[in-house]
Amino acid sequence: MDDINQPTGGATDATSRVRSTVDEACVKCGHRGLEFYTMQLRSADEGSTVFYECPKCQHTWNQNN
Repeated sequence: MDDINQPTGGATDATSRVRSTVDEACVKCGHRGLEFYTMQLRSADEGSTVFYECPKCQHTWNQNN
């Protein structure tokens, strides 16, 4: 029998998102090597939103593409 309390997929929260890294500088502290992930927040015919986080100072920001 399956455990009904275990997640079955679908939407995830920001803490469990798979993040990639990019060799760009943090806009706040200048540290290179940011983590990022994308989400489709606007209509499907528009670009995604990219969320960045600096692993050094934890500064976060986003950019619409």
